[in-house]
Amino acid sequence: MKMEKTGVHGIPSTLQERDSLRLRVETYADQQGLVPPLSMEELRDHALELAPSSVSVDYVMVLLNNAVWRETVASIPYERRLLLLPQCLRDFKNCPAEMDEFGLLCEECGRCNIGELQSLAEDLGYVVLVAEGSTVVTRLLDGGKVDAVIGVSCLNALEKSFPHMADGAIPGLAIPLNAGGCIDTTTDVEHVRNAIRLRSDASWVNQVDTARIREMVEGWFSAIEIDSMDTRTEQIAYEWVCGEGKRWRPYLLACTYDALSGADGIFPEKVRRLALAVECFHKASLIHDDIEDDDEVRYNAPTLHCQYGIPVALNAGDFLVGEGYRLIASVPSRTADLMRIAVENHRMLCVGQGEELRGLVDTPPFTAAQLIEIFRRKTAPAFGAALRLGALAAGGDDRLDAALRRFSESLGIAYQIHDDLEEYRSGEEHDLRASILLALANDQRPLEWYAPDSPNLDHVFREMMVEEKAAQLLEHYKNEAIRALNPLASAPLKSLLRRTTSKMLTPAGGRA
Repeated sequence: MKMEKTGVHGIPSTLQERDSLRLRVETYADQQGLVPPLSMEELRDHALELAPSSVSVDYVMVLLNNAVWRETVASIPYERRLLLLPQCLRDFKNCPAEMDEFGLLCEECGRCNIGELQSLAEDLGYVVLVAEGSTVVTRLLDGGKVDAVIGVSCLNALEKSFPHMADGAIPGLAIPLNAGGCIDTTTDVEHVRNAIRLRSDASWVNQVDTARIREMVEGWFSAIEIDSMDTRTEQIAYEWVCGEGKRWRPYLLACTYDALSGADGIFPEKVRRLALAVECFHKASLIHDDIEDDDEVRYNAPTLHCQYGIPVALNAGDFLVGEGYRLIASVPSRTADLMRIAVENHRMLCVGQGEELRGLVDTPPFTAAQLIEIFRRKTAPAFGAALRLGALAAGGDDRLDAALRRFSESLGIAYQIHDDLEEYRSGEEHDLRASILLALANDQRPLEWYAPDSPNLDHVFREMMVEEKAAQLLEHYKNEAIRALNPLASAPLKSLLRRTTSKMLTPAGGRA
């Protein structure tokens, strides 16, 4: 976030003023019913309404973020929290502490407040670091060592750490420094003590156990007894369904249900059937897609039509479509609504695929706008079906359904742009006729010269800054997906989808 400082530091100069503003922000967050995690855009919009003219908007954003996460942090056990203190709080001239790779090794000499705060937190069970930067913190978060962060820092450092916290939907409280510079700074120590001691008897419900759910979803497919099926058609189709795959769609369906219902990983039979159904739809679309694109390899193995021939593969795909609808029809409650969502998304996917196929034989090549519309129809429906079916099974209403529809559209577009970028960056040869990179280049200059093995393609892309423009477009639709989550009233679901968005759209690496 861009720092907007007024006055010396943009922070109220007295403790009384800071406390008054903090209480005002907490009252506002409660009255507005704000649900974490809030995006940068949400935080800034609300902070602009609250910030006095003499106070930094960014300071108010910190207070607001604290207000919405406060109850969640209070419910997280002390031993699952991290206290991060800055080295600049120490008595710079007289500090006897040494440094290691993780930060300051405080000797608790009493010359500053670091030792007292560290001792208080460690006695309660905290992990404590006295360090600058976010590398170690990110490592702890990624490794699942901590679930919440209480940090003391300057606004500038909070600016750098916020994107990491936001992407991971990490619950946290931040106490800004009151004095500038990097030596002998000050903070509201009593606020830090109170944040450390913060505790609630409420159970922590903001985190979905995604690792456990992913393992459970995998188990649903490994438990299918293919050999006992009556016909070879069923066996071929289910071998394909239960083979390799990321299982994003059944996983998202199960996670959505869990987040909304508080099932804590205990799923009724209807959820398993719906999860199997969305994977049947997905694997059917891959069979047909591979035939239409004349692809020979999928999951580092021969595609189904290369194994059994096109007629058998087509029939297996058609069987899986029917199997998906059979599974949905077997769900005893809200069956018509579930079927409507599945049909709507299935139809949209076919329209998107059809537009892409038709466009590949037409001239001129795709424009970026045409491809984005194809992505909206072709890629987004699979995510939309999974999220919306999971929400409906958990009792979701029309307002939630509309928000998930908007989210899945933007996520689907972003996911396909991300996929195109990763494919290009891999350095392997690919047909880019339906790639956003070629479309962006074509928007700048007609590319009648293009062929999959064009020797000067990289040069042209660099000249037109196509990769950078695709990355900007990816960021735009990622932000649109996050914005679509604003109306969600469920903190567990909002946090889940915020983390999922970040995970699905993280670059795998640079151009080889």
